[in-house]
Amino acid sequence: MTSFLPMKWIKISGAGNTFALMDARPESAWAQFEKKSQNKNNQFRPEIVKVVCDPVSGVGVDGVLFIEEGSQGFDYDWDFYNADGSSAEMCGNAARCAARFCAEFLEKKSSYQFKTGAGLVTAQLMPEGKVQVQMPAAQWVNKDLTLTAKDKTSERFSLVNTGVPHLVQRLERFEQVEDLKAMAREMRSHPTLMPQGSNVTFYTVIQKNQIRAVTFERGVENYTRACGTGAVAAAMVQQSLSSANDIEVQMPGGSIQVTFPPNDPHPLMSGSAVIIGEFHSSHEVIK
Repeated sequence: MTSFLPMKWIKISGAGNTFALMDARPESAWAQFEKKSQNKNNQFRPEIVKVVCDPVSGVGVDGVLFIEEGSQGFDYDWDFYNADGSSAEMCGNAARCAARFCAEFLEKKSSYQFKTGAGLVTAQLMPEGKVQVQMPAAQWVNKDLTLTAKDKTSERFSLVNTGVPHLVQRLERFEQVEDLKAMAREMRSHPTLMPQGSNVTFYTVIQKNQIRAVTFERGVENYTRACGTGAVAAAMVQQSLSSANDIEVQMPGGSIQVTFPPNDPHPLMSGSAVIIGEFHSSHEVIK
């Protein structure tokens, strides 16, 4: 497969978490290209995604989002992929970027309803370039889960689902995260969590309504600069310990605000969504 695609991708950053977005509605240039190029094993999009995400032959992003024509009353359906070509049900930062993409390139609205693998996600454009997302219902899976590593050491986590699963562990010092990368890599595919595996999110407390966090993301297989579902997962654990309903989550790429409305299982997550540029996968920038 060639590493050059004859169309542009829109690169958008959500607090440093970057995505390439494509209009994939039936009459789009992408739909025509895909129709002509479709292979027989239904791996066309995953293979394209690997090229687009590659930092050398592609655009260099954490994931790819195809915006499709809405069904069942939704404004748009979406098809989201991690950098390794695997699909994911939900991505909070991608939801903010999707709203920015739709507002700039498809249809200007103040809010959008997206049909995702995790269900309805509503995104609303806010002042100062921010986007607020109403997340899927957040769920506790196991508040105190002990997993045993191959070397027989044990690690304790909270396991929550904020659209995708997250193992969450509170640390005393944020500097510990680099030493924990190998552990996170093992735990994200622990046999107890298979077949889907889990992201792994670490956080430290600055004050009860302000934390610092980072997520080791499945499909990226590394720490990312930001993770919306990870920010919500860490805030959810902190909220259970502190009773703070508004929590600022500082991630390497920027700050994300998480709010837990009273008597509502759907957290609100807000942060930046900035268009970086229009790219061909050869890194040619379209002015």
